[in-house]
Amino acid sequence: SLPPFSSLPPSSPLFSFSFAQLPLLLDFPTIGEPHYAQAIDAKIIKDRQVKFFSLKGSTHPWATRAQTD
Repeated sequence: SLPPFSSLPPSSPLFSFSFAQLPLLLDFPTIGEPHYAQAIDAKIIKDRQVKFFSLKGSTHPWATRAQTD
């Protein structure tokens, strides 16, 4: 989205989905397009990941294991 004025960057509101009314937790200006993070090559973050959870090994009753779940 384009900012309303050239000197004002677009905001990036952070909402909490843990409540029904979605309270605003933080609102801050961003520089550039926030969706550019999707363009990062997987090789860059693959070796730096901290945790990986296998879907097959999950015993949680609400776990989603396939698109049909």
